[in-house]
Amino acid sequence: MKTAVRILLTLALPGLLGCAATDISVPPPAPPPAKHLGALDILRLREPGTKWDPSSLIKADLDEDGQEDYAVTGIRGDKLVVGIVNGPAGESCRHWILEFPWDGTQDALCSRKAGIKLEQIEEEGEPARPGINLHDDQCDAFHIFWDPERQAYDWWRLRGALR
Repeated sequence: MKTAVRILLTLALPGLLGCAATDISVPPPAPPPAKHLGALDILRLREPGTKWDPSSLIKADLDEDGQEDYAVTGIRGDKLVVGIVNGPAGESCRHWILEFPWDGTQDALCSRKAGIKLEQIEEEGEPARPGINLHDDQCDAFHIFWDPERQAYDWWRLRGALR
């Protein structure tokens, strides 16, 4: 009987040691992929006091750097705002906010019901460049454009209210 136990232990021991040396731990789960922040996410995080209108979102290379930029309208208090996000959208991208009251004065809209659309802005002797047309169909439109010298967005307008 002793011989049989010795033989059994001799045969079983390497198998048991082999099992003990085998790594049976489960690898930790892979970290979740980084959340992609879109232009609206960026504006919602950075400008929380503004109610953004996702249906107004437009995309174009507004600063002519070869990357798609984003523009969207929102309401903050008693002003309509245009938020512009420099593409590609991400945690470190730049953004600009242009505010427009709607009281009908020279630098204001005449209505809260304003929209934006892409347009080509032309200056005498210069090639047309992309811009944003902010309009409410009651006043002259605002023409928003990238100013490469200031590295910021600016606007121009012919006059105030249509009469």
